[in-house]
Amino acid sequence: MTGTFAISLDFELMWGVRDHASKADYGAHVLGEREAVPAMLDLFERSDIHATWATVGFLLCEGRDELLARAPEERPSYANARLSNYSYIDETGGSEREDPYYFAPSMARQIISCPHQELSTHTWSHYYCLEEGQTDDQFRADLKTAVAQLRDWQVDCQSIVFPRNQYAQRHLRICAEEGLSVFRGTEESWMYRSGNGESQSLLRRAARLADTYVPLSGDNAPSSLTDGPIIDIPSSRFLRPFNRRLKRADGLRLARIVNAMRHAAATGGVFHLWWHPHNFGANTAENIAFLKRVIQAYHMLADQFGMTSANMAEIAACPPARAQLH
Repeated sequence: MTGTFAISLDFELMWGVRDHASKADYGAHVLGEREAVPAMLDLFERSDIHATWATVGFLLCEGRDELLARAPEERPSYANARLSNYSYIDETGGSEREDPYYFAPSMARQIISCPHQELSTHTWSHYYCLEEGQTDDQFRADLKTAVAQLRDWQVDCQSIVFPRNQYAQRHLRICAEEGLSVFRGTEESWMYRSGNGESQSLLRRAARLADTYVPLSGDNAPSSLTDGPIIDIPSSRFLRPFNRRLKRADGLRLARIVNAMRHAAATGGVFHLWWHPHNFGANTAENIAFLKRVIQAYHMLADQFGMTSANMAEIAACPPARAQLH
């Protein structure tokens, strides 16, 4: 069995950060996606890289009017109202041209026109499944809306990435009932365990940062995928963006990724790398250069071990051995 190199990207624009950031303090990163996404797509096409773009449904709308027309009656009733992206609709514009911070159907068209790129869902509203106040019925309504919208885009949605990696078994059952077949789960280590915002302690955040450079949590490249309501392709590594203050540690950051990829290639495992396009919205050249080095390492492993590139839907269609869910 050959190893697999999977990439997924959480495509969100401002919808992914609006609960804790504004256009004034993070908008430049979001606008920078308009340079970063074409650069990534060009690199993927030239390098024959397959990837999944988990996309917030709000951003696929042409503007505010379409968003409001598509919105379900059941909306998340978070105890913390700031978490709801419905709270920010009034600040959006009438079109992508007027408001490139919130709408990007043209970018989504670029993605689906690029070979081997999968457009999947990151939920309709960037829905937080584990936050206090929301209900399973509200999640189902959100998911139905996202899947129907992608159907209008001629996309048979198979994959989901949960915002902030918040999910439980009941959410996977709802996904299966709505026709999805695969999701991106979390690493097994305690520092990555799924939970709501309050559970993300300073200790867990610090441990994840350290794990970027030293192997605290292991390779996270399973040779079998969990058999549950839908297939779990767990994350192996978050591609943390370039940081000038930590530039001297970039060799460790790369080695951490490549060593885990090598383990997957040698054992028939799946190495799943993920990030947000807005992570590349600043220092775009440096981030693309680093990604090129990762892809170069993949090609060396493909030559040595036969490692292949696949998006999430492709892996679900032809998965490695599947372990029983306990």
